[in-house]
Amino acid sequence: MGYVIVNAQQKGGVGKTTDTVMEAVVASSFYNKKVLVIDTDLQGNATQFLAKTFQVLTFNQSFMSCIEDGSLEKGIVSLSDNLDLIGSDYDTRKFGDFLDNKFSSISDRTFYLSKLVNKIKDRYDYIFIDVPPSTDIKVDNAMVCADYIIVIQETQQFAFDGSKRLVLTYLQTLADDFGDKVHFQVAGILPVLLQAKRPLHQRIVKETIEYFGKDNVFNNIVNNHARLEWYAAQGIQFEDYHDKRVWGLFADIFSELELRIKSFENTGDIENFTYAHQFITGNKLTSKGKVMTVSGFDQAK
Repeated sequence: MGYVIVNAQQKGGVGKTTDTVMEAVVASSFYNKKVLVIDTDLQGNATQFLAKTFQVLTFNQSFMSCIEDGSLEKGIVSLSDNLDLIGSDYDTRKFGDFLDNKFSSISDRTFYLSKLVNKIKDRYDYIFIDVPPSTDIKVDNAMVCADYIIVIQETQQFAFDGSKRLVLTYLQTLADDFGDKVHFQVAGILPVLLQAKRPLHQRIVKETIEYFGKDNVFNNIVNNHARLEWYAAQGIQFEDYHDKRVWGLFADIFSELELRIKSFENTGDIENFTYAHQFITGNKLTSKGKVMTVSGFDQAK
């Protein structure tokens, strides 16, 4: 049975969807993992991002229709040999009302999606759930599905404060309310560096490490915004040196994620954690990064 991963942050516009999509595509195309992306955001940004990348024009059934049917099966669309998607549409706005009308128990409302995910979980190595920047019953449903949560944090004071609220208040409340029924771990805080040379941004990264502890902050930092923004508009590419830098970054992020998961599985915690970059150091490709290739991705273009 695979792992369910959620990239989370209470503040909007921090790159959750972009990171989710990149992690999923790299895991499936470079690491040859069997991956499913479930888009639970009514904006459908992950759905649009992946549709552009893999040139998918039609979807069998929306996420919300699957929720109403009580099965995720008909919503699964194959994007490549290793990557599937359950796409979201604006009808996802009905999710909260649907849960309120269907269940009287807060526990039943909160764990409804988890029951549906568990029916298909053993088909995949990883299931990535894209969530909106909120803390309501819809997001609760995704969070309690998660095995590991990556906290996405831009180098802004509001995002740093949001990370603290997310981990110490929101996630802790879910754990307190539902006890052994929730099993998520925070894999780490993933910094998103807006401008590498600005002292404020570097200071917030430092403060994040001091607050959460070095072991709990990813060694990798997302910093290639221009190319990532272009991907969101045009679809992911793998054509030139700049593309390879992005792929190298997310190959390292996914590799680090797997090592963090391994640490949790073996020891129950992350202690004295280090990660040796394989594909990109700073913003320069390593020799291994320069020759990296992907499978199952070019064929989809």
